[in-house]
Amino acid sequence: MDLALSHDLTVPVGGHRIGDTGVHVAIPEGHVGMLFVRSSTGIKRNLVLSNGTGIIDQGFRGAIKISLHNTGTTGQRIKAGQYIAQLVIIPIHPHETCEVPALQHTQRGINGIGSSD
Repeated sequence: MDLALSHDLTVPVGGHRIGDTGVHVAIPEGHVGMLFVRSSTGIKRNLVLSNGTGIIDQGFRGAIKISLHNTGTTGQRIKAGQYIAQLVIIPIHPHETCEVPALQHTQRGINGIGSSD
């Protein structure tokens, strides 16, 4: 589902602003809503979600708001009605977790980012 802002919004260079979409949804039980910026929003406007990915749980009924961060070199003005984000609703499978003193060894081990290239 494409989402647009319900009002004009300017995001200054290096700044964060929250835009209201005016959209309310009822996420079905056993599902989660994941909010992403549209690729054109990120590429053309250098705007990203302030928290990377927005998560909307099945109990939330308020208006979807989008927290944007401007990583570019110019302020970005978004007009009301312009599509800037997408909402994807996916099923989730709850799992029980438990604390353990140690994890099993794997081939990858504890090597971090870029270690499997």
